[in-house]
Amino acid sequence: MSDKLYFSVKDLVSGEQASPDNISLPLLQELTESMSRFIRGNSTKTNLNDISIAVKSGSFALVANTSPLVSDAIRDYRVVKDTGSLDDIDPIRAKVLRDLQEKAKKNSNRIYTISDSGTPDKEHEISFSNKTDYKTSRTDQWAKTEIFMYGKVVDMGGKTKANVHIVLDNNDTIVLDADSQKIAEDDENRLYKDQLVKVSAEQNLETKKLRNESLMEFVKYNPHFDEDEFNRISKEVEHSWADVPDIVTWVEETRGNCAQIS
Repeated sequence: MSDKLYFSVKDLVSGEQASPDNISLPLLQELTESMSRFIRGNSTKTNLNDISIAVKSGSFALVANTSPLVSDAIRDYRVVKDTGSLDDIDPIRAKVLRDLQEKAKKNSNRIYTISDSGTPDKEHEISFSNKTDYKTSRTDQWAKTEIFMYGKVVDMGGKTKANVHIVLDNNDTIVLDADSQKIAEDDENRLYKDQLVKVSAEQNLETKKLRNESLMEFVKYNPHFDEDEFNRISKEVEHSWADVPDIVTWVEETRGNCAQIS
């Protein structure tokens, strides 16, 4: 082992294998950012200018030369190599590897390889493809939650199973299981209108993704700015704080903040 951190990606670019002479800009950027984030980990004061990188074939590879920071990243890599788990490493590095795993699962041609030997080395490498499954113990843990969603209702009902389709602001479409009787008893026309809904679901503790989303209720919501109401509330607030000479100081002291206020 050479204590050099090796990151490579194998994929097709314009029908040919990726290489230093044939790499797409997004693929290059992705590999570079993944390697940078893995080296940095949870450190917020890392100077990546101190790390030198070599570009090599294999299919397209980046190799970070030895340095204290690279050595720290390699230690976490070796934990994953020895245990097959992402549980006991820097959480930022674990997320980098989970992200590589997810990208590989979505592309059957793509394989990411990481090694501490500075070259492709079957003995000292781990790979991420659509056939591997690196994860943390929290990946399969789900918790019940209730959340609010806001979007346009584009479909309601269903012949055998009632549901509500809502398009969110980011254009994602969420399909909510619903009670057919509640939909039938709802006397308001909500179709093709923006609605605030309360949703029950299960949320992944690791990825924060949702599953088994169900409609609990439509929430009365009329977002608009009422200037008269705003002015009324402002006057009430001014009156309530009239006896406090320095509002900022009072809030800081109430919070127990002992920092010097300038």
